[in-house]
Amino acid sequence: MVVLMALVSSAWASPERVVHTREVGSAVEDVVASDDGQSIALLRGEGVTLMRISDWSFSDTQPCAEVGGIARDPRTPSGFLVGCGDGSVAALEWSEDRVSVAERAIDFGDDAVLGLAVNDATVFALVENPVPSGKPLVEAYSLESGVVVSAGFPAFVWHQTVHDLAASDQYVVVSHGGQNATKIAVGTGVATQAMGAILDAETSDVEVLNRRRFLVAGAQAGVLEFQAEFNGWTVLLDGSDGLSDVSAIGVDPENTMLAVADAFANEVAVFTIDAASASPRSGRDRTVAMPTDGGDVREFGWVDGYLIAGTDNGQVHVLSDRPWVEVIRALPASAVRGDEVTVTFQSDASGEWRVRRNASSNDDGVVVAQGTVEAGTTTTAVVVVDDDFMEGENRLRIVVEDADGRRGHDEAAVSVDNPPSRVRLTAADIGFGDGRVILDLNAVSDADLSHYMVYVTAQPFEPGDFASGGPEFEGAVGDPSGSQNNLPRRVAADPGENKTVTVRSLSNGTTYYAAVRAYDAAGQEGPMSNVVSEQPRETFGASDLAGDAGGFACSTASARGTAVGVLALCGLLVARSRRAAPIAAALAVTAVGAPAHASDSEWPQSGTSIADFVGGSFEARYSSLEFSDENLTQVFGSKGHNALWLEMGPTFFELVELTGALGYYAETGSRVDAEGNRSAEDDTMLAIPLTVDATFRLDVLPEQLIVPFVGIGYDYWLWQESWTGGNKVQGSKTGTHTTMGAHLLLDLFQPRRASRLEASSGITDTFITIEYRSQVIGEEADGLTFSADAVSIGLKLDY
Repeated sequence: MVVLMALVSSAWASPERVVHTREVGSAVEDVVASDDGQSIALLRGEGVTLMRISDWSFSDTQPCAEVGGIARDPRTPSGFLVGCGDGSVAALEWSEDRVSVAERAIDFGDDAVLGLAVNDATVFALVENPVPSGKPLVEAYSLESGVVVSAGFPAFVWHQTVHDLAASDQYVVVSHGGQNATKIAVGTGVATQAMGAILDAETSDVEVLNRRRFLVAGAQAGVLEFQAEFNGWTVLLDGSDGLSDVSAIGVDPENTMLAVADAFANEVAVFTIDAASASPRSGRDRTVAMPTDGGDVREFGWVDGYLIAGTDNGQVHVLSDRPWVEVIRALPASAVRGDEVTVTFQSDASGEWRVRRNASSNDDGVVVAQGTVEAGTTTTAVVVVDDDFMEGENRLRIVVEDADGRRGHDEAAVSVDNPPSRVRLTAADIGFGDGRVILDLNAVSDADLSHYMVYVTAQPFEPGDFASGGPEFEGAVGDPSGSQNNLPRRVAADPGENKTVTVRSLSNGTTYYAAVRAYDAAGQEGPMSNVVSEQPRETFGASDLAGDAGGFACSTASARGTAVGVLALCGLLVARSRRAAPIAAALAVTAVGAPAHASDSEWPQSGTSIADFVGGSFEARYSSLEFSDENLTQVFGSKGHNALWLEMGPTFFELVELTGALGYYAETGSRVDAEGNRSAEDDTMLAIPLTVDATFRLDVLPEQLIVPFVGIGYDYWLWQESWTGGNKVQGSKTGTHTTMGAHLLLDLFQPRRASRLEASSGITDTFITIEYRSQVIGEEADGLTFSADAVSIGLKLDY
């Protein structure tokens, strides 16, 4: 197995003692370390037990009814794969203090999975043969393609009984007991039986050394190597090395040490792997005596410098040369900012200790306390919860370093549940309206924020007047009660979410005071915000300021008639040519390609009928308007007034255009009080301008690059002003306008594309238009006016 992790200098020092033992209830059938070196998975008959290295905690899980085999998950550094009795493989991961299970992450069919092995590219499953008394099969699943491999698989193994299996990049080796093993080629699925005889061999545990060599626990025969290239056996370690009954073996992630469990001697022997020969050296590096009632070791796992041994009587032993640190308690388990947390712990070695907050190893995190410890004595560390502690769970890692620089650890969890932060409320966050005040609540980001409580009253108060909560509503004479106004008001909110609160039915001219508190999910309240104040007062829109009660020019019938007439004119202009539809479709093309046509008619034109002198034009343009009516600019501002237009009509002799246009204008502002102060009430002006235009353009030369023009037109503006509360006023205004500007011909830039466009759609010229317009709208009557100077840019098509 490969463990990806940061290693200290003594990470893989030889273990010298059993530092901890834990009962897990039933025989341990396999031990596997995660790739990130943070957890160990223990396979048992009842399910899987996960052991977290940071705090040595255990968690039982049963991802499926019948578990059969476990392996690391090459796709997830913290994950594991578990075989199931229904032919599937579940994926496990221990993260953020919980075990997540993905059922049927891989599916090998309906037959029970009996064992698993992986390399970095493929998952191999030993599955039950559907034929009664048939030998098991080995299936393969490609992690790259995400499908079960069919070429060469499933592969048959040579014997019914299976003890273990392991995979390298080239082979899968299955041990069957005795001297029996099956080798399966990863690329072809060809299965070959092991050859040769080893006296007293009883093969069981299989480990991969250097990603290619297979070591096998051989009982009284010692430690064997199955030489995959030759299908033969070699004895690596035996009785001459003091081994009498090898029940399990384990290679450390760096391929520098081999742990060997001797069931007869009830000990674990550690051998150094020679870097040059890549084989274990004869003569053990260290011997660790095992507990007399600890059972026989069946599987090993190396992780983070610790050797984990699982036994046949349900015990898990942790072997190490490091200090063993054990947290007794951490009180209080839940704290708030400013509290002192007392962590009580013991170490089986003397040395220096440090408490590291939210560390992922013995080297990172922030040191928040330190001191010295005597072996076997109870030591207390005091940690002050400050602003750097996170809301929620904080891990406190106690690291003890002995005189030789070896470090052991344990962890405690402290839940921090601070009251919510103070809501920032300033004078700019409260606004007035007609009989109302509007509060903008600036978000707090506390992860467990539940809601805000908004306090509004006509009586002045200070934040210090209320240790908790806030004032009840007390209004002016004639105000409804606080219950009718829903005050104090609860406002639900998510962390980081700004809110706007409007309090209605208040008295204009009365000062109201407001403040806010935040509350978390546990009901804790944060400090009260600043107290801000505002007076509701009557507000005015642009039509109010202008004394315009609305209404349509001339009469309702006249307004409708004018609008219908303009729209009918546009309809007739569109209908006059069957080329209107292709022209509209060509807009998308011209917007991208700047088309131009290949030829232009000469002037004066010649022809035999009136149709030879009549063309058409279509234009889409964008305008920036500067209104002269101070009532509009006071409410909606003097800048940022924009309109969109669509214009269409016939042309005569390429000199005169008669067109109709439809526009759209919308702007949002704020209503004002009698002194012109902007309120917090929104106000929206919407207008639909309709115009009829006559334009003269000086287009007298073939392929004339710049075509100047002047024009005059009649305007009919339908308008509506609406504001907070659903109120609105509407009407219409009439007037006239004059225009001047120039068209820039695009034909000269891409004549071939222009020629193709003319042939397919009838478009003869494409222009960019720059226009200045002066309009006088509504001046003939009192009230609002829409007189303005405007500058426009547009795209114009002649056909």
